[in-house]
Amino acid sequence: MAINALKLKKVSPVLPEFLTSSNRIGRKLIVMIIALSSAITFVITAFQLIEDYQNERANLDDLLKQVSVSVPSLSASVWTFDNRQIQLTLTAFTNLQHIEFAEVIAKGGDHQWTAGAQISERFVEQTYPLVFVQQGEKELIGSLRVVASIDEIYDHLFSKALSILLNNGVKTFVVALFMFFLFHKYVTSRIEGLAEDVRALETHLDLEDALLAHGVGDPGSKQPDEIDAVSTVFKELAHKLDVTMEALKNSHAELQDAYEEIRTVNAELERRVEQRTEHLQNEITQRKAAEVSLMDSERRFRDIARSASDWFWETDRNHCFTYLSDRCFEATGLSPNDLLGKTRFALVERSMPKDDKDKWEAFQDALQKHEPIKAFQYQLYFLDKEPMTVQLEGRPFWGEDGSFLGYRGAARDITRDVRHAHELERAKQEAEQANNAKSEFISSMSHELRTPMNGILGFAQLLEIHPEIELSEQQHEYVTQIRIAGEHLLELINDILDLSKIEAGKVHLNIEPVDPLAVIETCLEVLQPMAQQHDVSVSFDGYGYDDQQSVLADRTRLNQVVMNLCSNAIKYNRPGGRVEILAQNTPQHMLRVSVSDTGIGIAPEHFDKLFTPFNRLDAEVSGIEGTGVGLSITLKLIELMNGKISFDSREGEGTTFVFELPMA
Repeated sequence: MAINALKLKKVSPVLPEFLTSSNRIGRKLIVMIIALSSAITFVITAFQLIEDYQNERANLDDLLKQVSVSVPSLSASVWTFDNRQIQLTLTAFTNLQHIEFAEVIAKGGDHQWTAGAQISERFVEQTYPLVFVQQGEKELIGSLRVVASIDEIYDHLFSKALSILLNNGVKTFVVALFMFFLFHKYVTSRIEGLAEDVRALETHLDLEDALLAHGVGDPGSKQPDEIDAVSTVFKELAHKLDVTMEALKNSHAELQDAYEEIRTVNAELERRVEQRTEHLQNEITQRKAAEVSLMDSERRFRDIARSASDWFWETDRNHCFTYLSDRCFEATGLSPNDLLGKTRFALVERSMPKDDKDKWEAFQDALQKHEPIKAFQYQLYFLDKEPMTVQLEGRPFWGEDGSFLGYRGAARDITRDVRHAHELERAKQEAEQANNAKSEFISSMSHELRTPMNGILGFAQLLEIHPEIELSEQQHEYVTQIRIAGEHLLELINDILDLSKIEAGKVHLNIEPVDPLAVIETCLEVLQPMAQQHDVSVSFDGYGYDDQQSVLADRTRLNQVVMNLCSNAIKYNRPGGRVEILAQNTPQHMLRVSVSDTGIGIAPEHFDKLFTPFNRLDAEVSGIEGTGVGLSITLKLIELMNGKISFDSREGEGTTFVFELPMA
């Protein structure tokens, strides 16, 4: 019988040879080229689409800015109730690209003018206040709402992505075919000649079994490539020669030992026959008693099997069913003729999914090794109803002479359990995807908001301190309010950005030995003006800490943790209150830092929501500025630095936060 893997047929066209079983090295090469090129194409396309989307949105923002230019004239028309001029202006807005709807609502809602219609599913909405200046005083007389469609932007991006992917896909396929042709011509064709020479050895040495063991020539297993096949043949040749030489050395001694062993066995056999004859009568009596006991035991077993929710089964040494309890036929709807005398693999072989092939191979291997079966699951398919998921347990049983007789065990229907598990897993994945999408969106929007906010703060500060700009007392108050609100909003944006980075797993920490006392003292110096403003005294006690040791942490993030906890202790304190900071070593080789205040405390019903992002626990009505994400960030940063944090609070008396970090 010829070796299938070494019979490399010479086919003139390259493509038909690729579709057959030969030239497997070339097939691997073309698959890797296509995979790498496809990955690069997808990445480049994604960057191009992101850039196009940003440009389109920038154009749309410029368009909305153009609308704001016409707001003063539109305000004058609304003040005089010039319906014709208002309608002309709104119509002009809707004639602009992307803008499909414009609406003016007078103050109080008693007058309303509209133009166009909002028909797009995806849109951007912008509202402009209409202010009329009369005798130097500004009066809000209404609002302008403009709706711009972004459906065209998404359609354009989709068409461009499809065109790029199709064009690059064709190029990649042509290049891969060309590389495949060159590799076939200069590599695999030469290996074919070597394979033909090796094949001539098949008539002299029995190599078929060894090659099949390596997958060569076995249509049911993954075929090795040409080089692997030739290498396998040479290795087996060397192995055969070694075994043959060793067998020749031992053959003479083995023949002599076999002759003596035969004489000994013959004598022992005669002695055992005599003993067996003497005890034969006793064995007959014992077997009759055992048969009666066995009948009672079998009757008891069948009674139990009828009342159990699981069913019991038994197979012979060929793994064919010899017994199934009635519960099996009730659960599956099959008859004894459908199951008895057949193997479990034969029942599912035709309808078995490809993904289950490895699982069944491992199961068959365990049966051949006579190993116990534990929680093996498989699906049983039917023509008239949905598949059933079965879980079975089993153990091999043996004859009195130690020979293998088959398997016995129990099985049950776990279809409902598996369905519930899949539903839970799907729900978990959907929740994780939604959370990741939320974090990515917040991170993107935070970056977009930070740049204009810095500009607002810069101009507000310039107006406050510029010596050539004279502001009235009321104007100076307005500018101060703008700066304070902008700083609060920038703090919120920074906190949101930090939280989104942490949740998205994009925070990179530089864990190194850090002096915690220096970090705490630096933070207290920065927070001293804030403490004086709130009339709160701050004290620090580090005598319980060995200042010759360091902690393993990221210096910047540790500073952020201390600042968050201490600033909260100051803000949520009372006039004349205290903040006490204590640092000490623990027997577990950890640094423990506690921050205690004498403030308003936390109600017990809010304990489980304390570290929830954007939840200020009703503090938003107290007038105290805050974002509601500081403690969430602190918790995640402590965990990322291999530490832990806890708290204790009594409403009306104060709160203590404690965090621990490992020592260096």
